[in-house]
Amino acid sequence: MSNKNGIACEMGRYENFSGIIMWGETEGVVENATFTLEGTMDFKSIIFHSGIWKNGTWEYGAWKDGIWELGTWENGIWYAGAWKDGTWRRGWWRGGLWENGNWENGVWYGGLWYGGIWVTGVWENGIWKNGKWKRGMDKHGLEHSDSPDNW
Repeated sequence: MSNKNGIACEMGRYENFSGIIMWGETEGVVENATFTLEGTMDFKSIIFHSGIWKNGTWEYGAWKDGIWELGTWENGIWYAGAWKDGTWRRGWWRGGLWENGNWENGVWYGGLWYGGIWVTGVWENGIWKNGKWKRGMDKHGLEHSDSPDNW
């Protein structure tokens, strides 16, 4: 499936798609996005390759690249791209730029944190530039009440 607009609700690859994704527990608005919808009757996931996530709820999959503008991330793996705002609930961050939003829980393996609120989670590695740190653990399981730039 390529160059379609409207609603993406069938398994397959979508290229330069603008519209709404409705796949499992995921529902979001995207613009000029390339992604693949995968899964079974019981489990559905998305592989997001490029484009803009405008708003909505993400539930399971892999984010390869693109821009996240707003919404709620429930679970999955983030590899690259730019996070502009929204709420991160669970998952693994492997690289990319975080600019604003709320990190509620998850594991941060690398990338640049540049603003927002870290509520809790595990910080393995990366660069912390600014933001508000409430609490979290380092890769050794030690609890910290100050941000990684102070460790």
